[in-house]
Amino acid sequence: MGFKASDSGSGEALDISHDKAYARSEKRKASNKAWAQSQRGKAYHKAYQKVYAQTEKGKAAKRAYEQSEKGKASRKAYNQSHQGNYERKAYRKAYRKAYDRVFKNTGDKEQARIAGRQASAFIRESNKAKNNELESTSISPVLP
Repeated sequence: MGFKASDSGSGEALDISHDKAYARSEKRKASNKAWAQSQRGKAYHKAYQKVYAQTEKGKAAKRAYEQSEKGKASRKAYNQSHQGNYERKAYRKAYRKAYDRVFKNTGDKEQARIAGRQASAFIRESNKAKNNELESTSISPVLP
């Protein structure tokens, strides 16, 4: 059960089966999109990705991407964007540790806050010093 559809401008008729025509239709595209966004579709896609990552083809594709320029740029951008999160986490951890230790020993919240602020300020200063050291070593003037 097929029908004739003319090719764009050439005038020759192409025999396209009903299944092929449906596969190209907007209705099919909408149906596929709805399924992909459903719970079953998401679960299927997640399981498929997990299995594909274990195959030789999947591993080879991952290696190829990581070695490509795009993969390297993506990794670099990701690391730079998440750098601040790690630093904030370190400040928070230092603050919390100092606060808890002082509050446990003294029972004074204000003294504990001051100790926490001092600890996080120390971490900030050490990070600034480390960043300045890295900048000074990476940007060296070229003398003739």
